[in-house]
Amino acid sequence: EQLEQALLNLLGNAVDATEEGRISMTAHKVNGDVEVIIQDTGTGISRRDLERIFDLYFTTKQDGTGLGLSLVHRIVTEHGGHIDVDSQEGHGAKFTIRLPRGRHG
Repeated sequence: EQLEQALLNLLGNAVDATEEGRISMTAHKVNGDVEVIIQDTGTGISRRDLERIFDLYFTTKQDGTGLGLSLVHRIVTEHGGHIDVDSQEGHGAKFTIRLPRGRHG
């Protein structure tokens, strides 16, 4: 449920940042891990803001709380994974989540 919330948060941010354009989510296995990529062609993130986007209460949205991406980061980390972001202002953003694959039995 937490990972679902994290993915929904990232997708919601992509929708907010992309007035018209493309949003995609892909998942695949990499060396036994699961990698999920959410990418958009929206407004992108400034270089100055990239360093702070996972900080609690940091927001660039007029009505934002600054909780969303910090929560995403916490959820991914608590599940043994990591999240990276690649973005250039005006050219969209790409969030890559890498998680250890669950073991059953």
